[in-house]
Amino acid sequence: PIYTRYGSESQLSTLMSAVQAIVSSFGDMSDPVRSLNVGQQTIVFYTNGPLYLLAASDRGDPEELLRNELQLLHSQIVSILTRAQLTRIFEQRSSFDLRQLLGGTEGILDQLVDRLDVDFGFALGSLDTLWMRYQLRERIGKTVLARRPRELLYAMVVSDMKLVTLVRPRKHSLHPADLHVLFNMATCRVFASGEHWTPVCFPRFNDQGFLHVYISYVTPRVALVLVSADRDSFAALAQCRAHVCEDLAHDDMLQRLDDAAAQRALHPRELGMRGVLQLYYRDKVLVQHFGTRFADSVADEQQRRIVNAYKRLRLHMASGQKPLRIVYCRRSFETVLAWQSSAFELYAAIAPEISVKNMIRLVNAVLEWIKKEEDHLFVVNAPSY
Repeated sequence: PIYTRYGSESQLSTLMSAVQAIVSSFGDMSDPVRSLNVGQQTIVFYTNGPLYLLAASDRGDPEELLRNELQLLHSQIVSILTRAQLTRIFEQRSSFDLRQLLGGTEGILDQLVDRLDVDFGFALGSLDTLWMRYQLRERIGKTVLARRPRELLYAMVVSDMKLVTLVRPRKHSLHPADLHVLFNMATCRVFASGEHWTPVCFPRFNDQGFLHVYISYVTPRVALVLVSADRDSFAALAQCRAHVCEDLAHDDMLQRLDDAAAQRALHPRELGMRGVLQLYYRDKVLVQHFGTRFADSVADEQQRRIVNAYKRLRLHMASGQKPLRIVYCRRSFETVLAWQSSAFELYAAIAPEISVKNMIRLVNAVLEWIKKEEDHLFVVNAPSY
């Protein structure tokens, strides 16, 4: 084993030998193993090239959900090494210990696995955005664009996995899955101070090679992430960072940015609607989402149960020949609702005493509030060149 989130790799050697035997035996039959049920546990396999990944859950997680999470973990590993390097290594030495190349990245992988467990945003396949005033977001984006050196491909301002703004080529954008692994890396503690220059593979963009990423925090809570195809462009990107900070220092823009990042996610009561315990909204056109925090009455275990219900309902809505528009599940502690149209997806946990009729009214009021606040919730007009 080269990585495990729980326990020690050395203690799992016997188990991994059994796993490899199972995967190999099914592979010989041209019918790769996908999952096993052992008592209350579901074990899901994902094989990609020379790597075997597996997840075990006793919470009744759907197989498709666990496999999607393994695919994202695989993308994070590829982002560190590239698919070409992985393939070449194991073609030359089939018994190579990949931990020699992954050493020091355990924190990045651990952080991703922990986030997958509690953050519904990864399952949505879209970018989380930081709530802030439109004028502030626009000013930051225009400042970064104005200081763009010719070596720069993409620029992002990020706070704890939440997008503030981004600058990109007019005819190309990065896939959200690539940005998830990049933001997970950029928000890891090791990058919290100083300037960092590191090669990163973007699997959906090109899994055979690296781009080069400059990461530096411009405030204690906000990182500037600059991407270039030129491995010798560190100095140009560092100068870009200096110019951006200098420009944003006027009118206390950096302080206002840090203040926005310091705010916790919106509380359901800030929407002005009683009975909402938590919600997520995904804009299908922008491929962005935002989520409120949970109401104070919702304990940690109930939060996990609600997030798991969101994931199940999302899979259920898409599982039929004709996608469902509204699905809900009433339980003793909450009602969990999923609602989609051609423009959006909405997932909400509602207090159990609220009737279905009033719940629909409540959700319609939420949709009206989101439409009114759209400019502050999302990156609506990202700068491009």
